Amino acid sequence: MNQPLRVLHFQGRMGKGGAETFMMNAYRNIDRSKFQFDFLIYTDFEDVRPYNKEIHELGGHIYAVPNPKKNILGYIRGVKALLKEKHFDIVHSEVFFGGGLNLLLAKQAGIEKRIVHSHATTDGKGNNIFMNTARKIFDRLMRENATDYLACSTEAGIGLYGENQPFVFVPNGIDLELYRNVPESKESVKKNLEIPEDAFVVGNIGRFEEQKNHTFLIDIFEQVVRQHPNSYLTLIGEGSLISDIKEKVYSKNLQNNVLFLGIRNDIPEMLKAMDVFLMPSLYEGLPISAVEAQAANVKLVLSTEVSKETQVSKNTHFISLDESPKKWAEIMLKEPLGNEPLPELAQYDMKRTAKQLEEIYTS
Repeated sequence: MNQPLRVLHFQGRMGKGGAETFMMNAYRNIDRSKFQFDFLIYTDFEDVRPYNKEIHELGGHIYAVPNPKKNILGYIRGVKALLKEKHFDIVHSEVFFGGGLNLLLAKQAGIEKRIVHSHATTDGKGNNIFMNTARKIFDRLMRENATDYLACSTEAGIGLYGENQPFVFVPNGIDLELYRNVPESKESVKKNLEIPEDAFVVGNIGRFEEQKNHTFLIDIFEQVVRQHPNSYLTLIGEGSLISDIKEKVYSKNLQNNVLFLGIRNDIPEMLKAMDVFLMPSLYEGLPISAVEAQAANVKLVLSTEVSKETQVSKNTHFISLDESPKKWAEIMLKEPLGNEPLPELAQYDMKRTAKQLEEIYTS
């Protein structure tokens, strides 16, 4: 019996961020008799373990190496040792900044299939002399060593590869039926969250990091409460800035209206409670959480920094970050609420995406 091809995913961490969630969705749906996934993370994030048990049960492994931001030589030694000790048929790098180094090390190890995958429009690391020089080096390494270029949206592809490099669009697939057929009612989910049945509910799913722009999100919600006092905000996720955001919520006396719900395993139910999904991100590729919200028929209000390809439903609005929080609030509160999917939503069925990845891995 032929052994499945082993695919090593360069992730950095395996939390519940968008890229990790996407790859776990793919892992669940791909033909595991033909493909097995392993994941490379940084030792800094070994305690981030929401998927560890499932990965091992599915037949995968997690390998930890030093964080290249803190110890680049230790990282290179760790990756080289791993690629020498273990057998991998394919590497799939989903690290936006520095992915070219991963591909170089894989090529030196004799791995013929070396995939780079863009999940964002920018790395968000600024434009000083050091960063610009590092980008040029990693970009050259990527172009010299990648065999396949993938992206979750047109903007994400151009953001990493530029205008002239062809790439394959791979939708951030989800299990659509989970979001279409939630057995609980909106009223029961609100009750479980201790939210009044007649309240207006705004929701966001995302890491508490600068990219997600929670500071501006709280400014927007403050305006929502001024216009509609019986409003609640549900924030799902964790991250390094969560304490700062909690302080801001208290400083604006919004603590009775904002729920910090942490990491959740019941996202379809949480979306059921929302009237509006709000995402004022500074940059995004194509966020899975926004696709999930549309599959759940929730109205979307996004920043114009989110890829326009994110829209796969009718009641989706893109607003400039230069607009005032008051303007954002007015659009959020405006009828109609609810949403209706467009035909394009069907391409985000993870079963289709998994088949596409199988074809890419074997091409």
